[in-house]
Amino acid sequence: MTNLYNDYPVARERNPLYEIFILVMFVLIGLFVGYFVGVMIALVVLGFDITSFQTVLTNPTANPDAWNIIMILQAVPALGAFIIAPLIYTQTFANKPVQSLNTSKEVWLIPALLCAFLIIAFMPFNALFIEWNSKMNLPAWLEGLEQWMQQKETALKELTEYLTTFDTFPQLFVGFLVIALIPAIGEELLFRGLIQPRMYRLTRNVHAAVWITGFIFSAIHLQFYGLIPRMLLGVLLGYLYVWSGNLWYPIIGHFTNNGFTLLMIFLHNRKAIDIDIEATSSVPIGTALLAALVTGSILFVLKRYYFKKETSTA
Repeated sequence: MTNLYNDYPVARERNPLYEIFILVMFVLIGLFVGYFVGVMIALVVLGFDITSFQTVLTNPTANPDAWNIIMILQAVPALGAFIIAPLIYTQTFANKPVQSLNTSKEVWLIPALLCAFLIIAFMPFNALFIEWNSKMNLPAWLEGLEQWMQQKETALKELTEYLTTFDTFPQLFVGFLVIALIPAIGEELLFRGLIQPRMYRLTRNVHAAVWITGFIFSAIHLQFYGLIPRMLLGVLLGYLYVWSGNLWYPIIGHFTNNGFTLLMIFLHNRKAIDIDIEATSSVPIGTALLAALVTGSILFVLKRYYFKKETSTA
């Protein structure tokens, strides 16, 4: 097994579940502080009072400044919870430099481009799971839970559609920053960089660590009708980290997934393309199988030729 999952001696003395618990506490504090700072920015910098601020959150389409405020409330808490808090945890509680998360220090252009293309190639194949998961039905005795899940899914879908309706290129740039870049860096730092190695120390099985972390990564989004496809994306990113030994490769993949989706939405809304990437309609089986073949081929090339040194004992 590569030394990607070897912690410093002080870390090995702790129970990994205890470490994850403390990490979650850091994240929750970061989320709370980030949300407080975001609200203060909206109230003080943008000049909103608390009454109009509450109106914006309950009925954003009625206020022209709502998009900016909600973007702030997306960006600042995400920075606090997924980037600042994990960095503080790493430097203080784990007592190790953040550079130690990478056993391979170099990021090369060709494998980076392959990671980006891998995610795009994976999308048509993953669309089969998106369609299947979106049609999930629970047993009758879980009707109450199903209704709550559907309401949650509808609310999140409406919010996503609102935030990704970009009227200008500056809004598209802000969208790339808030919806693509910050989550790519923060979620990969938290899930792949910190949680996944601790899951390995808990299970002593690299595949279990990757899949469990992928499930947690998906479940934390609270979008139950996209649980499986997002988990598969997390698993793909998890293996990129294990094989490469460098967190930047899954970050590149994560950013590509979010950024490419935003770009396709922008182009579709402007009638530049006919493809609706958010549609859950059926993908032709031939297209899905071709996508699976291309995905597998890229994974083979990455693992066999570019990440070979890191995977020789994995």
